[in-house]
Amino acid sequence: MTAPIDPAVLRPLLKIRPARVWALTLLHAGCWLGAGLGLAVTDAWYFTLPLLAVAASGVMGLIQLDHEAWHGNLFNNCRGTRVFGEALSLLVGIAFEPLRHDHLAHHKYNRTARDPDAYNAGRRSFGLTLLFYAVVVLGLPLSVIYFNILYPLQHFNDAELRRHARVLAGYAFFYTLLFSALVHEGALGLAVEVWLLPILLASPLNGLKSIADHFNNVWNGDRFHTATTARGGRLVTFLWNGLNYHLDHHLYPRVPGYNLPALHVHLRPTLLAKGAPVYDSYLKVMLGALRAGPVIVDEHVPIVGVQRRVP
Repeated sequence: MTAPIDPAVLRPLLKIRPARVWALTLLHAGCWLGAGLGLAVTDAWYFTLPLLAVAASGVMGLIQLDHEAWHGNLFNNCRGTRVFGEALSLLVGIAFEPLRHDHLAHHKYNRTARDPDAYNAGRRSFGLTLLFYAVVVLGLPLSVIYFNILYPLQHFNDAELRRHARVLAGYAFFYTLLFSALVHEGALGLAVEVWLLPILLASPLNGLKSIADHFNNVWNGDRFHTATTARGGRLVTFLWNGLNYHLDHHLYPRVPGYNLPALHVHLRPTLLAKGAPVYDSYLKVMLGALRAGPVIVDEHVPIVGVQRRVP
C-alpha cells in the first residue's frame, strides 16, 4: 500500500513545470558542451580533471531528464515528452522505447525475479559479481548492446520488434552520416573529446546512483523497503532532478523529480516509522552499496538472454 498523503497536498506536487525542464536541459547541455570544448583545447591536467567532472555531470543530468520522459513527467504534452526523450536517447545511442519499457517493468516488478533491472541480485556466482561491477563501471556502453538488442529480443512482440528495427535503422543512418562528416572535416578527435568521452565518464556515476537507489532493500519486500532515498546535499538534488529521493519516486512515480523533496517532507514520518531505507548521506550509501556487492538470493534471476516473451 502506498504511503497515505492528503490529495490536497499531492495535487500541486503533481504539477509539471516545463520551464524548469528547459532550464535544466540548457544547464546540463551547456555544462556538457562547454566542458567538452574546454577538454579539446587544453592539455593541462589541473584543467582537465575539473572539466571531465563537469562534462560527466552534464551527461548525468540529462539522463535524469530522460528518466522523467519514461514516466511522462517532462511536459503536459505527451508528444513533446516523447520527442524530447527520443532526442536525448539518440544523443547517447540507446533507443528510447526499450529504456521506457524496461523502466516501467522495473517499477511494476521491483526487487523480484521479474524485475528487468535486477542485475544486482541472484544466486552467488562469479558471473553475478562480475556483472554487478561491470554495470557500475561500464553501464552506459553495455546498455547500448543490452537495450538496443538483447532487451527487445527478450521482451518485445513481433510488431514491437519491427518498429524497433526501423528505429535502429534510423540510428544507423544518422550515425553513419554524422561520423562520415566528422571524418571528412577532420573533427573525429574533437567529437570524441566533446561527445563520447563525457558519456563514458558519466557511466560510473550513473552506475553508482543505480546501486544506491536500491541499497539495503528487501528482496520480495513491501513498497517501503524496495527502494532507497538518500537526501544528500542540495546541489546533488538539484542537478539530479530530485531523483535521489528514489523511494519517494517509487511510491509516487507521477510526481516530477523536482517536486520529490517537497513530497518527502510529507512522507518522512511514515517512512521512518516503517523503518524504510532513508539516509542523509548519498556518498555513504554509494560506498555502502559498492562494498556490499550484489544481493544474494535463493532463486534464479534471469537478466541477459535471448528467450523471447510474446505477450
